[in-house]
Amino acid sequence: MLGKLNKWRKINMNMKKRLGIFVFAILIFSLLPIISAGVGISWDKESALVPENTKTCLTYKVYNPWPQDTYVAVELSDELKSILSSTQGDITFIPKETSSVNAIPVTFCFRTPRIYTRDCWVGNLAICKQDCTEALKTYEGEVEVIETGSKNFEGAQGSATRISVSAPLRVRVQCVAHKRNFTLIYIVVAIIAAILLVLGIIRKRKKSTKSKRK
Repeated sequence: MLGKLNKWRKINMNMKKRLGIFVFAILIFSLLPIISAGVGISWDKESALVPENTKTCLTYKVYNPWPQDTYVAVELSDELKSILSSTQGDITFIPKETSSVNAIPVTFCFRTPRIYTRDCWVGNLAICKQDCTEALKTYEGEVEVIETGSKNFEGAQGSATRISVSAPLRVRVQCVAHKRNFTLIYIVVAIIAAILLVLGIIRKRKKSTKSKRK
């Protein structure tokens, strides 16, 4: 009786071991897509000096060592989005098994705002000068590589879209000093002079017409 009980215990333990191995195998296979997913990014600089109100473009290199094709887009992190006006880059196809040596360049552009104080005669738009007495302003955040899963970035929003990797970015916005621009005044004066000239010609023609009738 005792021998049968020990045999039953051994059989039960073997079944538990097999069940444990089976569950472990299922977990491994379910995690493989997550482990194998994800692209890499390389960059040659972490900061950029850009004049205010200027569009600039940066290039990053993206590689995909995994055995599955993917599409990526580049965006700014929330810290920089609130300051910089970003221009979303194109969706770029990254083929499978692309090594870091053969990384594919992906270009991303953004525009810096007008942030420094100007002395203007007309609102904050015209006849302005800029002395650039303020300290250089710097903004920090990240450039994020987004896996879209398809060519359509809008359609990829949601659970299928995730941030794969990011690179630090420090944007130093440069103030460009300039003297007051009187171009608007010249244009207004030229328009007024042209109107007065036309009115003078019309009046002369009217006088000459009346004199002829007399």
